[in-house]
Amino acid sequence: MRAFHSRADDDGSSGLSGRAITGLGICLSAWGGAAAADTAPPAPDPQPDGSASVSGVVVTGVRPLMGDKIPLTPQDTPQSVTVVPQKLLQDEAANRLSDALKNVPGITLNAGEGAARGDTVNLRGFSAFNDFFLDGIRDAAVYNRDTFDIQSIEVLKGPAATLFGRGSTGGAINQVSKAPRLSPFDTLTADIGANDEYRAALDLDQPLSATSAVRLNAMGELSGVAGRDDVKNRRWGVAPAAAVGIGEATTVTLAYLHLSEDDTPDVGVPFVNGAPAPVPRGADFGLTSNRAISNVDIGTFLLRHDFGGGVSLTNTFRAANYAFDYRFDAPNFGSAAAGGQGPPTAATPLASILVGRDSPSSSGDQTNITDQLDLTDRFATGPLDHVLVAGIEVARQTNDLDRDVNPFNANNNWVPETPLLDPNPNEAAPFEPISSTQATTANSEAAYVSDTIGLGAQFDLILGARIDRFAADYHQVTLATGAVLNLSRVDVVPSPHIALVYKPAPWQSFYVSFGTSFDPSAEALALTAKTANLGPVKGTTYEAGAKTSLLGGGLLLTGAVFHTEVDNAQTDDPDNPTVTVLDGNETVQGFELGAAGHIGQRLSLDAGYTWLDGKTSGIGPSGPYAGTVIPNLARNAVNVWAEYRLDPAWEVGLGANYLGRRFADVYDTASVPAYLVWSAMASWRVNDKLTLQVNAINLLNTLYYDSVYYTSAAENHVIPGAGRTVKLTARASF
Repeated sequence: MRAFHSRADDDGSSGLSGRAITGLGICLSAWGGAAAADTAPPAPDPQPDGSASVSGVVVTGVRPLMGDKIPLTPQDTPQSVTVVPQKLLQDEAANRLSDALKNVPGITLNAGEGAARGDTVNLRGFSAFNDFFLDGIRDAAVYNRDTFDIQSIEVLKGPAATLFGRGSTGGAINQVSKAPRLSPFDTLTADIGANDEYRAALDLDQPLSATSAVRLNAMGELSGVAGRDDVKNRRWGVAPAAAVGIGEATTVTLAYLHLSEDDTPDVGVPFVNGAPAPVPRGADFGLTSNRAISNVDIGTFLLRHDFGGGVSLTNTFRAANYAFDYRFDAPNFGSAAAGGQGPPTAATPLASILVGRDSPSSSGDQTNITDQLDLTDRFATGPLDHVLVAGIEVARQTNDLDRDVNPFNANNNWVPETPLLDPNPNEAAPFEPISSTQATTANSEAAYVSDTIGLGAQFDLILGARIDRFAADYHQVTLATGAVLNLSRVDVVPSPHIALVYKPAPWQSFYVSFGTSFDPSAEALALTAKTANLGPVKGTTYEAGAKTSLLGGGLLLTGAVFHTEVDNAQTDDPDNPTVTVLDGNETVQGFELGAAGHIGQRLSLDAGYTWLDGKTSGIGPSGPYAGTVIPNLARNAVNVWAEYRLDPAWEVGLGANYLGRRFADVYDTASVPAYLVWSAMASWRVNDKLTLQVNAINLLNTLYYDSVYYTSAAENHVIPGAGRTVKLTARASF
């Protein structure tokens, strides 16, 4: 686990970052104190305007949570938090949010089908598909997020219902957009990769006065995936922003993001006898005619006013539209009862196995309209200091979805079945008409308050509470029969939070915390007859941790232990499989360690380790299960990224990601093998205007498996990770 850290803002420079970071944990806290006072802080970083930032936390963006809704310093925040800054994204050549999140141990990636596509992850073993945020506003939608307009990524571990409301059992992921600055710069970044990648990104910032500025980020990309020849990425984006009143009592920020993608998606390979099929990395079981198309438009208006005396008011309004069209054919063995082959057995020769194409294609349009009003008040009552954050949030989400006819199982040869050992992705897919239309409207209202109470110099007590009302109406029409299904659900849920921080010294803190989460049945903007009458799934988490700053604040070591439990997870009724009940159990306990920052003047380090023990029980498609491992949960996960500055011009980096074995299904019958992947980087700062960088991702060309989807032994797939990918990046400032 790594708590909050940030490298200095870097909009084109290649200097070594200055940052506060997370670290090694409770057992190291006492040891760290002796060294902390005797070492000079790391060197400052050069900035685009030629100035330097001092060591410490430097986070700018439209709206980071740290320092805003979470008013404590990183050292004193009673929660496991990781911040992935822009400099680290650049150094690792991480252009996708999913790649950036590999710096956060405890996250695993899911694959999906139909409307469950785009970025979808598990955090501490629990699904976080709807727990993405952009500048503090929910960004739950179906698309693959890009980093071209991202200043930093904040990952909060554990329930955060008092901040975000529904979801967040395992945590939440907040993207911080780039904001206009008063230092002018123009940066052009160009990537050329061995994966047929051609990508260019532009970052322009222009002050208009002493208190106003505009900024423009733009990106275009054509690329493939090394070792997966039929997978193609085509995307472009533009993100203008303007701010007036920068540094004054009243600040107004306007920001807009458009992101378009038109990809040939990766449907992966099927499981055979409980493991990924033993086929070459390039085996493609989809069709080259498949498409993953999305168009995202997000507009944000932020007004902040400082009344003085510690009182400030912030209003954030967001209007977003997410349109998508997925033509998708995934491997499926079908049902023997319906004339398919059914899942192969150990006795089935690989050469005789045929794979069908399941087609859960869909298209849709989602809108999110949200307004948040937050009041912050810093005051004292006698000997107690208070930082009070109170707010209200209202939101309206709609989801209009068209599901296509899926001929598979009724006709397993609607697209000719293909040999497992020699799949043909060039088959033609017949036209699929729409089978059903679905429309969901969800209205939510929330009020929340959090008080951080300073009990003298050594203790902080954090008390928080939130109440949410979430109401959803669902309308479905089956076109073949004209059948209409109308469902609705209303949930009103309170969420408490309490934490205590003990600070025996300025460089050291210990904390304990308790929080809750809830997931309503209509959280993903859909309902079924089985779930419409079910209340929310609720979770609780207990966490204890420590944070220790070393080397004059250049290195922060942290650690945490935690226990999360969901005792009313949705599961099938054993007496009536057509009914869903809330009697499942999911428990995850574990600990996290991390280290990140500077060790001396030349070496920087980002490292984390997570150990997770997750168990689940309930009734699934094949009967009861109890005490099995939560699917797609890795017991051990390690990430390391180290950089060494050879001289003012040259810098090298080496990184590794290890993910332990994961089970794919609730019965622990199929698993994904563990993997270790190495990456490396070298950069040369030619002069103040030009930096050249080479990245080798998956340096040893390891065959490993990344994202997982599994509903049964017949219907499943796992997506191989990219092979060795070498990229050359040129970053020029004007």
